[in-house]
Amino acid sequence: MGLTANTVSEIHERYRAVKEMKDILNGNAMISVNVNVNVQQSQGHSQGQNQRPKRDKKNAVKIVSSPPLNHPSFDLEPMWEKIDAGGVLDGPDVFEVRTIMEACRDVSHWCMDLEHATTSSATATATATTTTGTSKDDKDATDSPPPLFYQLPKYGKSIYVDPDLLELLQTAFDEEGRLSGTTFQGIGRLRAKVRSLKADILMTLDRLLSTPSMKSKISLESGGALYSEVRGRIVIPISEQYANSVGIVHDVSRSGKTAYMEPNEIVKPTNEMNQAIVELKQEESKIWRMLTTKITESRSDIDQSVAVIAQLDLVLARIRLGDRLSGVIPEVKDEGVISLKNAKHPILLLREIDNVIGSDIDIGAGNNQGLILTGPNSGGKTVILKLLGLSALMARDGIPVPAHPDGARVDFFNPVLADIGDIQSVGDDLSTFSGHMLVCREVLASSCRNALVLMDELGSGTDPNQGVAIAQAILEALLSTGSRVAITTHYLQLKQLAAADDRFSVAAMQFINGKPTYKLLPGIVGESFALSVAERLNLPQSVIDRASELMDSDTKQMGELIRNIEDQKSEIDKEYLEVLRKRKELEALEEDVKAQKRKLEREQINARKTEAAKFAKRLEEKEQILENILQTLKNDPSKKMIVKGWDEIKYVRRDAFIEAEYIPSVLSRKEREASDDLRQNVDLVPIAEMRTKPNLEIGQTLIICKDGPLKGKRASIVNFSGKRVDVNAQGVQLSMKMTEVALLPMSHKSVGDDEQNDERKKTMSKMARKALEAEKADVNAGSSTTSTEQSSSTSVMRLSSNTVDCLGCSFEEARRKCENMFSKFMTHKHPVVFILHGHGSKGILKTKIREWLGRERQFVKKFGPADPSDGGDAFTKVELKKSLL
Repeated sequence: MGLTANTVSEIHERYRAVKEMKDILNGNAMISVNVNVNVQQSQGHSQGQNQRPKRDKKNAVKIVSSPPLNHPSFDLEPMWEKIDAGGVLDGPDVFEVRTIMEACRDVSHWCMDLEHATTSSATATATATTTTGTSKDDKDATDSPPPLFYQLPKYGKSIYVDPDLLELLQTAFDEEGRLSGTTFQGIGRLRAKVRSLKADILMTLDRLLSTPSMKSKISLESGGALYSEVRGRIVIPISEQYANSVGIVHDVSRSGKTAYMEPNEIVKPTNEMNQAIVELKQEESKIWRMLTTKITESRSDIDQSVAVIAQLDLVLARIRLGDRLSGVIPEVKDEGVISLKNAKHPILLLREIDNVIGSDIDIGAGNNQGLILTGPNSGGKTVILKLLGLSALMARDGIPVPAHPDGARVDFFNPVLADIGDIQSVGDDLSTFSGHMLVCREVLASSCRNALVLMDELGSGTDPNQGVAIAQAILEALLSTGSRVAITTHYLQLKQLAAADDRFSVAAMQFINGKPTYKLLPGIVGESFALSVAERLNLPQSVIDRASELMDSDTKQMGELIRNIEDQKSEIDKEYLEVLRKRKELEALEEDVKAQKRKLEREQINARKTEAAKFAKRLEEKEQILENILQTLKNDPSKKMIVKGWDEIKYVRRDAFIEAEYIPSVLSRKEREASDDLRQNVDLVPIAEMRTKPNLEIGQTLIICKDGPLKGKRASIVNFSGKRVDVNAQGVQLSMKMTEVALLPMSHKSVGDDEQNDERKKTMSKMARKALEAEKADVNAGSSTTSTEQSSSTSVMRLSSNTVDCLGCSFEEARRKCENMFSKFMTHKHPVVFILHGHGSKGILKTKIREWLGRERQFVKKFGPADPSDGGDAFTKVELKKSLL
């Protein structure tokens, strides 16, 4: 794979590799590996004290790091050149090849890890699908998830490292970096022979030097070692007068008093040792040639593997360059479109220039084949032209483009042709215009459907009228080939092409207050502002004034009009940015309001739960009061006590309704209700029936409880005396009895009644408690047992203590629970039991229970549905036989 892509698919492959490598560098590449874990066997299964622990395998997660490209160089060219010249690789060269092959092997394993991770994900998905019992047809219809990594593993498949050659090279050297005597036994034997001969020679020398006759001949002039080596021969220092009696002279000291001689006793062993050394070098040369031959045989595989290493290194380089440019990966197609927002010139970014201005560039979409760039000199037109070309080339090379990620698109362009600059040459007899024409000729010859043509100041350097004609003809010829063309110009006729030909669009470089901003304005025709640029470059003012006088009025008016338009557009842009800022602030504020609303809703829900819990507790207290009342009635079932008990039950019930109205959900519902009809919500207790008469005040609001059209309507007190009260109801003044009006319930009270109704709520709770205390002391035995039983049985209220809950039970379970409750109530004076069975989907349990009660003769006197106030048809009220009491 080359550096530059030649097709759209190759660009996609390069960008895909960049995306995958980014995921790896960010730590998103993980594979599962098996880890051996010691598992302690249970005591019951152990067969001996010395039994080894069982080893099990567990799945662990391994994060794949960046590719192992730690080798400083993968340059094999010097070695190939040496081999091509007939040379033989020596130790450092062979060791370098071995290191490179090991790096290629590591990269291959790294790519296999990525492929393994992708395969593991696919296998896990398939296994999960099989486990759940999915049919084959369903599995075929299910789309398998795309692999996480496939481009980088694809690179690894091109790496091949000959395992035999790598093993040979790895074992070819010993710890000292020499050819291994273990791997190459011939070298080992020769080295051993050399060592043995040298050891014998040294032993012989030691023996000679220890004899008295030799000691007297030793020269002590040098003061150094007793023996040394000269040209591969071992010598000893001998005084000059004994030189002829010891052996062969190989060297003489500077003074001439010492001769370095090889004793005759070691001449033959030294010759044998040197012969062994020669044989050793020959054997090493033979091995170097063999290793060179082996490496040459794998040359193509090694080159291919190193090329893959280069591709991975190139992917990392693309990422590093893209990060420096804050680049994005654009969409790439084959339609000749470049669409970039806030695109910036990469050279300016690499130079780390502050506040590089970005531009929005569009060319190639729809019928737009050409872009005409206008504006002042030194305003940045040529920078935009080069930015287009660099963006196209960066996309072909797989480099992220410096632009905003929203909608970034750079299609495939090949070739990218440019005529920027001046190639005039005196030596080649080229003028400015002729040089441009030569380039235009080559551009026209090379233009095609996928070509991107960039031309700076097309048609300049000659007569303006003729230059414009040639420029327009060249543009039309280029567009006829399907090329995309971008030019810069100062010619008005070319600027007007966008209005006359929909294949062209126009854009201008912004120029405000006599200075360029280097920002591209699409759809705007730019003025050249030659005088302003000349003034900014400190041209003499007299020259500028004279030039202004020489300009015709139409040109002046046109320039002034364009300047006004640009100034207005600049103001509009500022206002637009301000609107965007305010919109973002409003969106943030709206999101904050939504968050606060969600928080309040959660708090309301929590508050409702809290109030419901408190209300449930208060209901339990009311239920206990009712049970105490019933117990009192059981102890004294006189008619008088029954009447008192029933009266107090009404007060407790009304007190419960009043407390229920404080629950937030009830309050909100009451406020939404428009009807004043209270008959469905609470039972109105007339003032005359209240045991403790309230203190009435003129203006206080009451509720009419007399049957008729005004029942439930509000009425304000006009006057009151004794048992009557004068009220004003809906504009009509009425005189009513105290039995016909009631106090205002809590949920419908007016603001003026707050304190009075709060006090009334507290008073009623006290009345209920006082009634209980009074009933405990009030004993009346004046009524008969029969009448007491009749009245008490009809006035029994359903409570949790006298109710059998059969919900969720079978009929047999429900029957046993009922019989147990009936037996328990045999000793009660008020033998009434309620059975909770519900309605059910078909009422089966209710039907079976009532059929059984109809057949039951031991306990049941009579039965029937409970009163609506006691739960209605979901309950069955059973009165037990008197004989059982």
